[in-house]
Amino acid sequence: MNMDLTKKLLVNLSIGASVLTGSVVAQDNSGFYATGSFGANKINDIDYLNFGTNKMTFDTGLGYDLGLGYDFGSTRIEATWIKGESNGGADRGVSFTTNSSIESIHASALYDFRSSKQWSPFIGLSLGSTKVEHKGFSDTGFSYGLALGVSYKTSDTTEVFFKSTGIITPELTSGGWAIKEGSYANGTIGVRFLF
Repeated sequence: MNMDLTKKLLVNLSIGASVLTGSVVAQDNSGFYATGSFGANKINDIDYLNFGTNKMTFDTGLGYDLGLGYDFGSTRIEATWIKGESNGGADRGVSFTTNSSIESIHASALYDFRSSKQWSPFIGLSLGSTKVEHKGFSDTGFSYGLALGVSYKTSDTTEVFFKSTGIITPELTSGGWAIKEGSYANGTIGVRFLF
């Protein structure tokens, strides 16, 4: 084996080993990014007012989101479309198989606690608008949210993350029904690409 071939082989093996062991030089990156995630969603129970303990419950469904943002280093701002779905549930004890969905468009401010490290927990607060659709009824109202998660830098421009997002809509009224403090939560895994 000649010396050039040996050097190339050693260089390729060391690059491969560094990828497999996950050793990425973590640093503060800044710039625009795109993000997306998918996972599970839970629309929380809705209590009927003035009807005792009657409530509407929803089955767990799919949750996902897409967003664009700007990373300043430790802080980020992001515009995100978030959706949660349920394919059934029970209304006052009677099962239904109607598709229900909740969509939110939110502006978020997020903080990465260890942005210069490979692993970083993060937290975010958001404000926006949420639309609920169920059994032919729909309404849109103001909403706010909280996101908690942890991200892992796989390269200088890519991060994989786990995230839990909770959205609360203080009031919705449509078609003779009213919802106070309606909420839903998504638990997702996703990726963020810095460009």
